[in-house]
This record gives sequence, structure tokens and C-alpha cells, in this order.
Amino acid sequence: MDEAVKEDEFIRLEDRRRRIRRLKKWMRPLPRRSNVHRYPVLKWFSGMARRRSFLWSFRSREIVTALFLGLIVAFMPLVGIQTLIVFFIALWFRANLPVIIALQWVSNPFTMGPIYYADYKIGMAMMELFNIAPEPNPLLQPDYDWAHFELRDIGALLDTFPPMMLGGLALGSFLGLVVAVAYKWLAKWSKGPYASSNKNSET
Repeated sequence: MDEAVKEDEFIRLEDRRRRIRRLKKWMRPLPRRSNVHRYPVLKWFSGMARRRSFLWSFRSREIVTALFLGLIVAFMPLVGIQTLIVFFIALWFRANLPVIIALQWVSNPFTMGPIYYADYKIGMAMMELFNIAPEPNPLLQPDYDWAHFELRDIGALLDTFPPMMLGGLALGSFLGLVVAVAYKWLAKWSKGPYASSNKNSET
């Protein structure tokens, strides 16, 4: 009986080690304590980052904070300054730095258009509830005649920034909450078999 319990525990530990190795492989392109000085923007603060152990902690608290706040920033129209913003957010709220940085890849050249358009539509809908919505931007209307488009018309997109910020905040908060809750549930579920096996081995 003891041999069977030990073998089962060994299999579970090996499975856990494989998952950890897989996770490390996926996170290889991300900043780590040993190479943070090589990354653009982050290299300016590498000394500060190395001294904060919580930035590199994979405990549940640091991961959940990074997931929630990282997705909020990822869905806001802050392209170009996201890395700098999330670095200071990670410092202030004691979040995991590699995870919060990785989440900024959600908004990339392939996804920015749909994400920012969704931000705009959600933000406009929320502002209309309080009768403070600006006039809909003609460039974003389905019936806009692109034959009359001129480069100077791009400046008119500035009025989309407030609803995009509001919509990005709402969308990012919702998705961040869903992902953070899902992570906590998965973390608790994955710990269950180990906790029960340890209890059985003690008895």
C-alpha cells in the first residue's frame, strides 16, 4: 500500500515538474531577474527591479494581481508606453513582472484594430447612458465614404480617445476579473490532488 502511494506521489510530482518546465519554456522570451537589463525601457530600471523580489514571485497573490491589472492596461489605447506603465504598476501593486509584461502582447499590430474599435463602441455606449457621449466619429461609421478621405481627417480621431479609454477600462476590468478568478480556481483545483495525496501518506 505504501509503495502504491509513493509511486502515485512520484507520478504527480513528475507531472508537476513537466508543467513547470513547459511554463519556463513559454516564458523564455520574457524578462527575468538575470536578463532584465537587456530589455528596452526596463533596462533603465533593472537595478531597481532586481532588488524587488516580489516582481519575480510566482505566488498566487502576485500572479492574480498581474493578470487583473495587466489585462486592464492591455485593452486600453496606450500602445507604445504600455511596458513603462505596467512596470510601475507592478512595483506599486506588487505584481509579477514577467506575467504583466506578457499580457501586453494581447494588443499587437494584428489585434489593435478590433480591440480599440470594441473599446470605442463600449465607451460610447457607457457615455450615452449618462448623456455625455461626443458626436460619433464619421471615420468609424459603416457608411463613411472613404473616397473623400484626407490625411488631415486623422486628427478628428482624437475625439475617440475618451470613449476608448473608458471602454478599454471596462473591457479590461471585466476580462481581468474573469481570468484572475479562473486562475485562482485552477490553482486551487491543481493543488487538491497534492494535498489529498500528502494527507493519505501521513495517515
